Amino acid sequence: MRLCALLLLAACSLDVEPSGGLAGGGSGGGGTQPEISFALDILPLFQQDCQICHGGAGGLNLDNYEGVIAGGVSGPVVNPGDGANSLLVRRPDGCLPPGMPRDGEHCTTTGIGPVAQWIDEGALDN
Repeated sequence: MRLCALLLLAACSLDVEPSGGLAGGGSGGGGTQPEISFALDILPLFQQDCQICHGGAGGLNLDNYEGVIAGGVSGPVVNPGDGANSLLVRRPDGCLPPGMPRDGEHCTTTGIGPVAQWIDEGALDN
């Protein structure tokens, strides 16, 4: 009986939703589902803003997940779980030279925010 009471208390402290999933989410930890999808959210950003220069012609290839994870001439561009310190965030936002795009204004928080969140959530191929 005591074990059942302890399990019930533990379940209540997890904030379980009626669907059986955990409440909250998107923070990348604790078994929650990611909020950002590579295929639905990140790849379209790369296609729109980045692939003109980083589309498979050597260097950094942002055409697909494998290319992103492989990195480029400067090495890895993604540190899964650490968007703030990933080159894929630091260069486009202008924090680390050369800023991207090289011949235009640096990416806005609106454009780079989802990329940073995706990396913070583990940089999954989802």
